[in-house]
Amino acid sequence: MNERHKNENQKWSKIREKGKKHYILYYGVLGWGLSTGVLFFLVGEVMDHKLAFRGYFTGGWVLELAIAIGSFLLGGLLFGYTMWGFNEGNYTSDDEVRE
Repeated sequence: MNERHKNENQKWSKIREKGKKHYILYYGVLGWGLSTGVLFFLVGEVMDHKLAFRGYFTGGWVLELAIAIGSFLLGGLLFGYTMWGFNEGNYTSDDEVRE
């Protein structure tokens, strides 16, 4: 096993100790979902209003933000669950390395 793979295994070992639910919530829902939802909303505002700063956050922006964040939080559940499975598939425990 090369050094990079060994380091990745050590990192994943520490992360997986906290459990699947923690990973999905922290990395999927909050890490990916919340940040992507806010970024999606902000990029949409810039695309809609260009450089007319007066136009930002007028009208139903609260609803738009809530929909964007809510949608991406749900997507974050799927993302976290999928990435947990991917990382578990790539993980090699110390017991497997010794064999």
